[in-house]
Amino acid sequence: MERTLIFDCQSDMTRAAVLEDGTLCELHEERAGETKLTESLFYGRIEQIRPSVCAAFVNIGLEQNAFLPLGELRKTPRCGDMLIVQGAAQQAVETKGLRVTARINLAGKTLVLVPGGEGVHVSKKIRAPEDRQQLLEAAQAVCPPDCGLIVRTASQDVTDALLREEAAELFARWQQIGRRAAGMVRPGLLWERLPLAQQLIRDVAGSALERIVTSSAAHAAALRTQQAQGLIPESTRIEHFEESGTLIFDAFSVEEEIDRALRRRVWLPCGGYLVVDSCEAMTVIDVNSGKMTLGRSIEETALRVNLEAAREVARQIRLRNVGGMIAVDFIDMAKAEHREALTHALTQAVRADRSPVKVLGLTRLGLMEMTRRRGGEELHRRLCVSCASCSGTGEVLGAEESARRALRKVRRMALGGTRGPFLVRCSTQTAAALSRCVNPLETDIYAVSAPGRRPDRWELEPLGEGEQPPAGAVRLPRAGSAPTNEFPKER
Repeated sequence: MERTLIFDCQSDMTRAAVLEDGTLCELHEERAGETKLTESLFYGRIEQIRPSVCAAFVNIGLEQNAFLPLGELRKTPRCGDMLIVQGAAQQAVETKGLRVTARINLAGKTLVLVPGGEGVHVSKKIRAPEDRQQLLEAAQAVCPPDCGLIVRTASQDVTDALLREEAAELFARWQQIGRRAAGMVRPGLLWERLPLAQQLIRDVAGSALERIVTSSAAHAAALRTQQAQGLIPESTRIEHFEESGTLIFDAFSVEEEIDRALRRRVWLPCGGYLVVDSCEAMTVIDVNSGKMTLGRSIEETALRVNLEAAREVARQIRLRNVGGMIAVDFIDMAKAEHREALTHALTQAVRADRSPVKVLGLTRLGLMEMTRRRGGEELHRRLCVSCASCSGTGEVLGAEESARRALRKVRRMALGGTRGPFLVRCSTQTAAALSRCVNPLETDIYAVSAPGRRPDRWELEPLGEGEQPPAGAVRLPRAGSAPTNEFPKER
C-alpha cells in the first residue's frame, strides 16, 4: 500500500489528507487559534456527581462542563475535587460537552505513556510472537516508575536506545504537566496536543509513507529538517507543490472526494451503492445492488456487491470520522460461508484505520454490527449546518397538509369570534391546494400566492370591513360550487 500525506497550508487553516493507493481515506483540518480538545490535558474541578448516569460533570474552563465516567476514577470523587483529565471524544451532538477521561495517555512516536498505569502492553497490530516478546522485554526495561507503557506499531525495527530516549522524554513531559497543575488555582488548559502537522507526522510517517506533499515552502523546509533528525524515514519523498495554476487539493482530486463524502449516496465501481444515514444514536449504512448485473445467480451477485461494499464502508467511516455504533445492512446471502467471507473481508478492511474498530458480526436480523472509537468531530458536522428549512430532517410539510392546517386555523379564528373575510398568503403550491378545498364558513376565504415561499410557510390575516383582497387572490369555493382553476396544480 502506497501512502501519501498532503498538506494544504493557509494562514488561517491547515488541511491534511491521507491517500492510500491514490484514494482519499482521511481528512483533517485545524483552524488557527482554535483549542484542540481531544488528546489535550485539562485541570478540572468536579461540579456535579450524577450516580444515575454513573458520571461526574467537570468544569475544565470551557463553555460546557465535560462528561467524566465515574468508573475511570481510582477513588470516590467529591464535588470540588481538582483533577487532571484528558479530552477523549467530542460528542455526536452539540448539546453535549466534551467527554474526558482520568486515564491519561501521552503518545509518542513509538510509545504511549500511561501515568498511574500498570504493566507494559504491545499493540495488537504486531502479530509475530517473537517481535512481541522482544518489544515487551525492551519496554519493561525502560518503563518509568508508577507508569505503564503501550508499545505502538511504529516501534518495530527501533533500537532499545530510541525506546529509552522516548520513554524518558514522555515521563519528563508528565512531570512538567504535574508541576504546572500544582500552580493552577482554577480550571483550564494544561497541555495542548501537538499541532496537526506534527501529530500526523508522528502517527502516519513510517515505512509505508511514500511521500509528503505540501503547499508551503517553509513547511517543506521544516519537514526536511525533521527528516534529517530521523523523525521521518529517509525513503519518504518530501515535495513542495507550487499552486501556480492548480490548488494542491484539486491536483490530487481531494476536493471532489470531500464532496462525495458529504453525500448520502455513495456509488460503488460495480454499480451498487451505499446509503449512509447518521442519527444521534448510531450510523446506519444500507447496501444496494443498484445497476449491478454481473453474476450467475442472486447469491453470487449479492456476494460480489457485499465484498466491494465492505471495503468502501471501511473507507467511508474512516473518511467521515464516524464514531460510536454502526449498523450495516448488507444484501442478504443464504450461504453461511459467504456470510463468513463478508465478515472476514470487513475485518481486514478496517485494519488500516488508526481508530480502533470492532466488527461484532451479523445479528439475527442480518445487520452487521460495528463500533468505532470517537475522535474529533464527524466530517458532516464539521463542514455542514442543519438546513434552515427542515432543521436537518430532510422533510417539510407538503402543500396539501399546509392548506388544510391554514383552513383549520381560519375555522378556529371564526369560532373565537373573529369576523372575516380571511386572507391566506402562501406559496403557489399551497394556494393551489387551498383553491381545491371547500369553504365551510359563511364568510369568504381568499388565497393569494407569494412566489418563492416554502409550502409549509403561510400567513393568515382577517380583512377589514369593506377591504378588498389583493389582486390575484382566489376565493375558496363553497359547497356545491365548482372549484377554481386559477392556480397551477401542485406537481
